[in-house]
Amino acid sequence: MADCIAAISTPMASGGVSMIRISGADALKVAAKVFIPKYPVRDIEKMDGYTAAYGDITADGTKLDDGVLLIFRAPHSYTGENTAEITCHGGIHVTKRVLQAVLSAGAVMAQAGEFTKQALVNGKLSLTEAEGVIDLINAGNDQLLSCARAQTDGALYRRIEALCEEIIAITSEIAVWIDYPDESEDEDEIAKADWLRSTLAVKENIDSLIATYDCGEILRNGIATAIVGKPNAGKSTLMNRLTGVQKSIVTDIEGTTRDIVEDTVQLGDIMLKLADCAGIRETEDTVENIGVQRMIERIGTAQLILAVFDGSRELSDDDKRLIELLHGKTVIPIINKSDLEARADTAFIENELGKAVIISAKTGGGADELEQAIKQRCGISNLDAGAGFLANERQRQCALSAQAAVDRAYNALHGGMTADVAGLELEAALSSLYELSGKTASEEVIDRIFSRFCVGK
Repeated sequence: MADCIAAISTPMASGGVSMIRISGADALKVAAKVFIPKYPVRDIEKMDGYTAAYGDITADGTKLDDGVLLIFRAPHSYTGENTAEITCHGGIHVTKRVLQAVLSAGAVMAQAGEFTKQALVNGKLSLTEAEGVIDLINAGNDQLLSCARAQTDGALYRRIEALCEEIIAITSEIAVWIDYPDESEDEDEIAKADWLRSTLAVKENIDSLIATYDCGEILRNGIATAIVGKPNAGKSTLMNRLTGVQKSIVTDIEGTTRDIVEDTVQLGDIMLKLADCAGIRETEDTVENIGVQRMIERIGTAQLILAVFDGSRELSDDDKRLIELLHGKTVIPIINKSDLEARADTAFIENELGKAVIISAKTGGGADELEQAIKQRCGISNLDAGAGFLANERQRQCALSAQAAVDRAYNALHGGMTADVAGLELEAALSSLYELSGKTASEEVIDRIFSRFCVGK
C-alpha cells in the first residue's frame, strides 16, 4: 500500500463543492505542498486533528482555487491514518486540477475502495462493517438505510461474535472431556446432553441469521410482483394507483389488457417490480389467449402475487380457476371495489389463499392495509434493523457453510458418535464464521469486496 493515496471523494459532477481526500503517512506533507493557509497562517504539518483552515489551493505556484483544508490525525480518522481533505468549488475541471496537483505533490491515485480498505487493515472496521458502507451508499429506502447504518456500527459483527463464543464454549468443554474423560458413565451422558442442547441453540441462531438474507434481498432489489385476476376486477386500476400514473389502459371492456404492463414502484420501504397481467378468462380471441398464457407463466416466476377479485360480483368460474393456479404461491388476495356493495365470497377466498385485503383501487381506500400486508407476507415487518442481517451472497455462503457444519455436529451428537467428531465439525463452523466476519478472509475475497466501491471511498 502506498505511503499516501488520494482521490476525489464527491460525485464527478458540477455542484457547490468537491472534496479531494488524501490519506497515509505523508498526507499532511502532500497537503502542505498544494494548500496555503490564509488566516491564521499556520504550518499544516503541525495542525491538530479535527481542525480546519481556509486558504489557497495551488499548483506549481499558480493559484487554482480557494478552499478549506480539514485535518484528521492518526489513529482518529476514517482510515486510521493521517488524513487531509481539501474542499474546493464544485466544478468538474477545477476538481480534476486540484487532484492532479495533489498527485504531483507525491500522492498515488487511490484504487476502488482503498480508503475503506485502509480502515479495515488498521482495525477501524471489520469486514462486515466495511461491506455495510457500500450498502449505506446504495441504500434506496429508509429501512435499508437503517439496516446499513446498523451494519457499519457492527450489528452483524457482534451477532457473529456471539455465535462464535457459543461454539467456543462447546468445543472447549469437548476438548476438556477428551483430555480428561470422566469415569462416571452417568456424568458423561449428562455432559453430552448439555452439548446437544447447546449445539441445537447454535443451530437455531444460525438458521435465524440465514433467514435475514431474504429480507435484505427484498429491500435491496425489490419484489417481482404479478397483478392477476379476471377481466374488469380492477387490476389495471390498481396498477395505476400504485404507480401514480396512467400506466395501464382502463375501460369497461373485458380483455383490454392483452399483454403484461410493467413498472417499478416504491411502496413505503418496499420496491415492487409490478407486472399487470392479462385477465384470466375463456376466450376465442387468439391475441388475448396469448396474454392469458403469459399471465400463467408469470405466476410461476413471480415472488409475490396480488390476486385481485371483484368484490361487487359473485365468484365466477374464472375466479375459481385462478385460485387453483395460485395454490402454493406467495399470494395476497385483494377484494377490490369496496366502494360498491359486497357480493364476493370473501370467506371462500381467504380459506383458499389466506387473509384478504379489502380495497378500492378507484378511490385509494385500503392502500395502507395493502402495504402492511405486503410487508408481513414477505417478512419485512419482522426485520430488526439493529440486530444485524446477511447483506450479500458472500456472507450468506459463509453462513450456509457454518450451518451445514453445525448440522453435522448436532447429528453426530444425536446419533451417539464420539464427541471429538462433533468437536471437529464445530471447529469447521467456527472457521466459516471467522471468514464471514473477516478474521480469516483471504486477500482475494477482500479485493473482490472492495472492487464494488467507488474510487473515493
